[in-house]
Amino acid sequence: MDRRTISLSIVLALSLRPTTVRTQETVNKAFAELATDSTAWQRVLAHVVGALSSQLVAAATDPAAQPWRLRLPSDDPQRQLLQTQLRTVLRAREAILGDTLVRSLDLGPLLIFNDTARVDVRFAETRKCPGTGRTTGFGWSTTVLVPREPRQRFWGAAFSRTTTVGDRVGC
Repeated sequence: MDRRTISLSIVLALSLRPTTVRTQETVNKAFAELATDSTAWQRVLAHVVGALSSQLVAAATDPAAQPWRLRLPSDDPQRQLLQTQLRTVLRAREAILGDTLVRSLDLGPLLIFNDTARVDVRFAETRKCPGTGRTTGFGWSTTVLVPREPRQRFWGAAFSRTTTVGDRVGC
């Protein structure tokens, strides 16, 4: 290639740049509108998905989408993003009346007090008993805590101190 062709290629490439900038501005604007701390939420989600690992492994052998009831804080600006991430990771679909096994995940609001974020989390697995109108299952509830290092202002790893686990009466 001669210098003129190279120069024209550079000019052409630079002229395409504003489209990329506008796209980046749109993405940045969407994240700027989030009022809660997205990093703390991501730490919470990573912890919750880890706590659900046995359900994920059990469901991994079934290629179909799994029935879930996901409840997230209705007034959280990140609700849609969180729901999309959970639906993807859990391979979730809306539960319907005919489902014999339904998992439920309820995330409370992200509350930040001083250097700690906290979210109350509840999980339940409900199974219909064959030939009856009864159900059985189990569940757990916990409070997920995410500490923030005050000097460097970054969120640490999420953890739970106390988890309550319960089983329902069998079929």
